[in-house]
Amino acid sequence: MRETTWIIDAQSGALTVEGLKQSELAQLAADLLTPGKQVNCARPINIEPLRLPSVQVANDEPSLRVFRIYHNSVVEGPGRRSVVQTAGCLLRCVGCFAIETWPLDSGVEMEVREVVERVLDPTGEPRDGVTVLGGEPFLQPDGLLALMKALKQRGQHITLYTGYTLEELTLRRDAHIAEILAGADILIDGPFVKELSENAGEWRGSTNQAIIYNSAIRIAGAVPSK
Repeated sequence: MRETTWIIDAQSGALTVEGLKQSELAQLAADLLTPGKQVNCARPINIEPLRLPSVQVANDEPSLRVFRIYHNSVVEGPGRRSVVQTAGCLLRCVGCFAIETWPLDSGVEMEVREVVERVLDPTGEPRDGVTVLGGEPFLQPDGLLALMKALKQRGQHITLYTGYTLEELTLRRDAHIAEILAGADILIDGPFVKELSENAGEWRGSTNQAIIYNSAIRIAGAVPSK
């Protein structure tokens, strides 16, 4: 029998199921559940894009163009996550769940300081860490690095998604990229491949994507040893 994972949100009662096709789940639980909605990384349900007024970013302040900030995700890294979804992507994977994030002028440009304040919501949102995804986060390396540093200074576990592979990023021989990778507790790499999306498992959009822990990033040579 195929292994499945059932996650019940203790706060909202929402049920997330991994390992079953939506048709299988509907057949199994039709007498118990209302119709399900398919969720995946970078595709939250009923979370609107940021609609902020034009933001004035100081020239000397690091900034990041952000599409969404949301909380209570259980599909984008271990535990319950707060999520920063960056705007802009040049990869344009066929079947992408987040095509609205592709335009380079989508989202809102924000000072990294404000992004951190919003994602680490002081009103008590429970979290086991922060996930950064896109769009394509590595399209904004300076702002991404500043965000990673600020989150690490606040003791956050960081899961980082990218459509590039670890090998591709390593071959750039870019000090900023190496420092970004050093701050990632988990890197989920590789483009989304629609044909490989079936039963991709936890946290991934398609089976070609790898879940890489920080120690493995260092072994791969992406992060210089201290």
